[in-house]
Amino acid sequence: MNAGHGSPQGGGEQIVLNAQGIERLSARLSSLLKEAGIERKEALRLRLVMEEALLQWQEGLEPETVCTLRWGKRMGRPYIEMTAPGPRVDPAEAGDGEEVPLYANLMAQAGLAPVYHYRDGENQLFLQMPRAQKLSMPIKLLIWIGAALCCGALCQALPQDARAQVKGALDALLQAFTSALQALSGPMIFLHVCWGMVSMGDMQVMGKVGRRVLLRFLAAMLLITGLTALASVWFFRSGGEAVAGGGGLGAIGLMLLEIIPGDIVTPFQQGNSLQILLMAACVGIALLALGKKASGVSSLMEQADMTVQYIMEAASRYIPLVVFVSLVSLILSGTDSALGQGLKGAAVAAAACVIWPLLYALAVSMRLGVRFSLLLKKLLPTYLIALSTASSAAALSTNLETCRERLGIHPQLTGFGVPLGQVAFKTGAAVGMLVLSMGLAESYGIAISPAWLAIAALSSGLVAIAVPPVPGGFVASYAAVLTQLGIPAEAMSLAVPLSMMLDFFMTSCGLSCLQSELVLSAHSLGMLDKKKLEGKS
Repeated sequence: MNAGHGSPQGGGEQIVLNAQGIERLSARLSSLLKEAGIERKEALRLRLVMEEALLQWQEGLEPETVCTLRWGKRMGRPYIEMTAPGPRVDPAEAGDGEEVPLYANLMAQAGLAPVYHYRDGENQLFLQMPRAQKLSMPIKLLIWIGAALCCGALCQALPQDARAQVKGALDALLQAFTSALQALSGPMIFLHVCWGMVSMGDMQVMGKVGRRVLLRFLAAMLLITGLTALASVWFFRSGGEAVAGGGGLGAIGLMLLEIIPGDIVTPFQQGNSLQILLMAACVGIALLALGKKASGVSSLMEQADMTVQYIMEAASRYIPLVVFVSLVSLILSGTDSALGQGLKGAAVAAAACVIWPLLYALAVSMRLGVRFSLLLKKLLPTYLIALSTASSAAALSTNLETCRERLGIHPQLTGFGVPLGQVAFKTGAAVGMLVLSMGLAESYGIAISPAWLAIAALSSGLVAIAVPPVPGGFVASYAAVLTQLGIPAEAMSLAVPLSMMLDFFMTSCGLSCLQSELVLSAHSLGMLDKKKLEGKS
């Protein structure tokens, strides 16, 4: 039975789960992925994932079960959904090897694989793909910035009263957007961390290798943000009004102790991101320990996380407009010094995002005796894709291939480490967020004391890990970090456009550092093929 003909507007098709039916579904999936504009390698990977799920369903369900394929668009993003009635058959749990469920959960959490659910006696596999872009992100961003500069110049020619009215209207729009981000950022971080921990399964499933890699990621993130803070502070004036008394070790200890919340409501009201992260970690650990006893709460967390991410994704469609409004408002306000200091922060952040991949590659070269130039040549393809698209998903296929075939990392570690790293090892995001916050602090007269710097490094590193992989998620995280650091809410008018420009550098930095870190992890675990790494095979 055929209820659709591949129209991008939506449709459906029902096919019996047998060899011929799976072949027909595979052909339909291939055409749908092509229509959605998915890159060829990524489309092949996704089609193979969906085919594997169909084969698992064919084996675990009744003979001649009818599978339904649906497609269409939600919020402008194409989706594909497959459903089949019968007992629960989760494709992630049907594979051999303990790494398979965790791998599937991480890929789904990063938005890089289908999401499986079992509801009302029906197996469901849902894949939402990125919105097709007619223009590349750099070109689109340049168009919006150019339009803002032209509009700002035209508004400058208006009478003073008219300029004041225009600026008042623009400031009201920015305030509404900032308030919405602040309201969403706390729940977004809390729910994503909770569900991220629960979706990994218990620590036994993660295994010894997984725990070691995760601990290395966390340690490296905090080390990178700490060193970046110490190196970048010399580019900014430390004068201004302190947001916390004192700047010595006692003040740092006091601020760290204040991470423990007094109640469960105040952290969300005040936007205290560190307290929210601590509560999320505690709840996530408790849900992991309880397991099936708390399955209802875990399911609620998952659904709430998906709801908040859906709202964030809807709001992200207006981010280019917010960039436009922010720049026009800045031009009308005449705050050239604040804009200049913000641009200085963005320039230092971009430089840090270029330097860290080189330092990481140099560390690998010195540690393993590999030629530095050869290593850079192997890391370059993934770096360039991320730099041109600002998308870790777009670089996934190249990232996996590079880790396995060029860097000599064992497939088991690659399959686990790459999706985990794209979820949790966001070094570029942490560095960019930290340095840009320092520039904004200088712009708004906030004292960059040792205590402030310590909290800034800790907040940036941890919040970067907690940001969900949806459009607008990273912008919302700025609201949480700026509130934590005592930077006024109006700084978002600078943070939004600057973070959009920085996103290309941050994404490429994160993926390149991830590849180097996985080489070091593979070496320490005995899972590295040095012949492949050195180009000898």
